[in-house]
Amino acid sequence: MKIDIRILAAVGAAVILLGTGLGLVAYVFHDAADEAVEDRGDDQLAISGGKIAIQNRFPEATAVVFGKVFTHQDGDVVSVCGQVDIQQEQDSFDGPERFIWSDGALMVEEADGSDAVNAKWADVCE
Repeated sequence: MKIDIRILAAVGAAVILLGTGLGLVAYVFHDAADEAVEDRGDDQLAISGGKIAIQNRFPEATAVVFGKVFTHQDGDVVSVCGQVDIQQEQDSFDGPERFIWSDGALMVEEADGSDAVNAKWADVCE
């Protein structure tokens, strides 16, 4: 039985293309997984920065209790949005309130006003 060299060449090319395609798919999935891990690390770093900003703004607080905190990215700016209950000796805050830490600026609902926080929240947290 004689095998046509053209058939053999076509089978060889198909095997090479299939191997290259599978290698490319594996590379893309691996790169996407690495990126997701990196993004989670960046989010945790941003959240830590937001929590430190709260604690630095209210050094006299007897307790700072965070509720739900999340990040929102708009272009290169990662904003931290969430709830915090700041307890002070002369407690002027009445339970959890919203806060936003974005581009190095901190806004807290009771301290900076609900209208300002509502506008900023709609802009960067939703």
